[in-house]
Amino acid sequence: MIRGFVPGRIEVFGRHTDYAGGRSIVCALDRGFSFTAVARSDQVLTLTEEGQEFEPVELTLDERLQPQAGSWSNYPATMARRLVRNFPGALKGVDISFRSTLPVGSGMSGSSALMMMVFTALAASNNLPADRRFTENIRTPIDLAVYLACAENGQGFRGLEGDRGVGTIGGSEDHAAILMARAGGLSLFSFSPPGLIEEIPWPAGWRMAVAFCGVRAEKTKEALEKYNLASRRVRDALEVFNALAGTGLATLREAVDHEPKPGGPGWLEELDRAGAADGKAPALSDRVRQFLAEDRTHIPAAREALVRQDLKEFGRLLSASHQASRDCLWNIVPEIDFLQASAVEQGAAGASGFGAGFGGSIVAVTTEERAGRFLEEWRNSYIAQYMNRAPQADFFLVKPSDGIRVRTDSGPARYVDTVFSPRSSTPAP
Repeated sequence: MIRGFVPGRIEVFGRHTDYAGGRSIVCALDRGFSFTAVARSDQVLTLTEEGQEFEPVELTLDERLQPQAGSWSNYPATMARRLVRNFPGALKGVDISFRSTLPVGSGMSGSSALMMMVFTALAASNNLPADRRFTENIRTPIDLAVYLACAENGQGFRGLEGDRGVGTIGGSEDHAAILMARAGGLSLFSFSPPGLIEEIPWPAGWRMAVAFCGVRAEKTKEALEKYNLASRRVRDALEVFNALAGTGLATLREAVDHEPKPGGPGWLEELDRAGAADGKAPALSDRVRQFLAEDRTHIPAAREALVRQDLKEFGRLLSASHQASRDCLWNIVPEIDFLQASAVEQGAAGASGFGAGFGGSIVAVTTEERAGRFLEEWRNSYIAQYMNRAPQADFFLVKPSDGIRVRTDSGPARYVDTVFSPRSSTPAP
C-alpha cells in the first residue's frame, strides 16, 4: 500500500514564462491530493474520490486507452496511456482512493497534481524507477519534472516517445514545483535548460494569503483555447523573429537575447507588422514585453527583495507582475482584478493573479501579525462586490510546503528523495 500527498502550487512570479525559456519563482502549498494506492494483480486502474466532485473511474492499462477530452478522467487516462507506452510490460494496476483540498479550477495546478498523483501511485507500486528505461532517460529530479510535463503536453522526452496530451500547450513549471519544492522556501527555476537555480528562504514574518475567486479556469473547458493563445503568441513571435533575423532559435528567451535585432530599435513593432502580414496571433510585441518584464525585471528584483526581506518592494513587484499579465496576456478576469486592488486597499504589500488565468486565484503578501485580520477583510470586501461568487470562493493562508510526499518506514519523505540520491536533488553551483 502506498500513501502520499501531492500538493498544488503557487506561481509567485513567472506568468507563462516557462515554455518561453524563462524562469519562475514558485512554491508548493499545504493543500492538494491525499491518496492511498493498493496494488492489483491485473492491469486495471481505478480512482475513487472520497467527496462528490468526481465520479469513480475505471481504466485498463493498455496502449490503446482512449482518454475522453472534456472529462476529468482525461487526466488520469492520459498519464496511464503514456506510462504504458513508455514502459511496456512494467505496470500492474492500482486502486487509488483520494480526497482533494484544492478548489477545482482554482489555478493552483490541480490538473497537473492529479496526473502526478496517478504517476506516483503507479510508479511507487510498480517500482518504476528501477526500470532500465526509466534510469536511462530520467536521471535527476528536474528530468522527472520535465518528463511529467511532457506526459501532459504530449511531447517526447529523450528516448521516451511522445503521445497525445490533455490538450494544453504548456511547460514544466507546475511539475517542477509540485515535485521538487521544499517547505519554508520559494524555488527559483530555469527552463532553458531546465534546472533548479536556487531555494530562497521565505521570511519568518511574512505570510501569503490566497483567494480563489470562484470562476473556474478549467483547461479542458472554455478556458482551453484562451490559455493556448498565450502559448501560441510565444510560438508565433519566435517564428516571425527567426524569419526576419534568419535564425533558428528555439526559445523566446534566445530571441530577446539575440543581436542584432531585425528592425533595430523598432524590432517589436516589426514583429507585429510581419506577424499580421503572415496571419499570426495578434499583438506579438505585447507578448514579448510581458516576458521581458517578468523574466528580466520582476523575477531578479523579487529574488533580491526576498533576500533583503524587503516586503514593501516584494509586494510592489507582485502587483507589477499582475499589471503586466492584465495588459499583455489578457488573462485577468474582472473578479481577479477586483481582488488585486482590494488586497492592496486592505493593507497587503502587493497581490497578483497567478496560473493560467481566465479565472482562478490570486496571491497576496502581508505580515504574519496582520494576516488573519487581512484575510477576513479581504473576503468581506469581495463578497460585498461579488455576492454571486461567494458559494464557490475560498480564502485561506498558506505556507511554502514540500513537494510530493510519500510515507516510508521512516515517516513522510519527499518522493524525489526516495527515487534520487540527495546529491542529485541539489542545484549546481
